[in-house]
Amino acid sequence: MFFFTLAVGTTTIAAISLAPLWARRFSLARSSSRLGTALVAASMALGAASVATSWRILSPRDELFLCLFVGLLLGTVLILGDTGSDDYADGRGDCSDDDPPWWPEFESGFSQYVKRPRSPVPNR
Repeated sequence: MFFFTLAVGTTTIAAISLAPLWARRFSLARSSSRLGTALVAASMALGAASVATSWRILSPRDELFLCLFVGLLLGTVLILGDTGSDDYADGRGDCSDDDPPWWPEFESGFSQYVKRPRSPVPNR
């Protein structure tokens, strides 16, 4: 059972590492960064408590760590798949499809700056 848990843990870490590439492709019914954060925090706290108590309160069993790996992966997908949050709705999020509202003004000001004649800096 240990080697199965090790394989699942390794696969989970690889999936979490690559999650930014594929997490938004899954349209979860209600992705929530709060729920994802709670899942990740609960998984980490339960794992830390299991290891820290070392057999007294919570025994570090393979089944427990399999559940922790699932919680970590699901929490990560919920966090990274949350595109419907308020940050994206009001323009503060990472929306690469549209130009930000301040971009045309910045672009015109920058082009005027570039076209302005410059005086040479005197040498000493």
